[in-house]
Amino acid sequence: MQGKSKRTSGGKIRKAVIEDAPFIHTAIQKYASAADLLIKPLADIYSQIREYFIYEVKGKPAGVIALHIYWSDMAEIRSFVVEQESRMKGGGGRLLKAAMSEAKKMGITKVFALTKIPGYFISRGFKEVEKAALPQKIWKDCLNCPKFPGCDETAVLFDYNGDKV
Repeated sequence: MQGKSKRTSGGKIRKAVIEDAPFIHTAIQKYASAADLLIKPLADIYSQIREYFIYEVKGKPAGVIALHIYWSDMAEIRSFVVEQESRMKGGGGRLLKAAMSEAKKMGITKVFALTKIPGYFISRGFKEVEKAALPQKIWKDCLNCPKFPGCDETAVLFDYNGDKV
């Protein structure tokens, strides 16, 4: 087969439930250094469980994404992880679509991410932006990052005034 193949795993995307909190916590910790995810205390995951979506394969969680609301028009994609053995099968894209769909339904017009893989987001309609273009409120979370203030991630922004995802 030539070109990009779109493999799917047959997994499903669903909203996270309380029982998913330990998986989310473990996945974030497991991939924190490689993906520069902020480690979250398990208590925070429980209290924010409604923000998360789960990619489930054969009845087991294999990926996670969170949509964190910042303001009436802005949200952030965070804690985006797909287990190594489940990557390149379409689950990550489906997780992102689920989070973006929820943002749109809620009336959120702008969704951003701080990422090491900007190309992934750009290919889905996000645009690279200066971090300074993001509201200062987000820097509250950045203060907990060991790389602060020397962030080496790229800021990307999706604006629903021009769709793609």
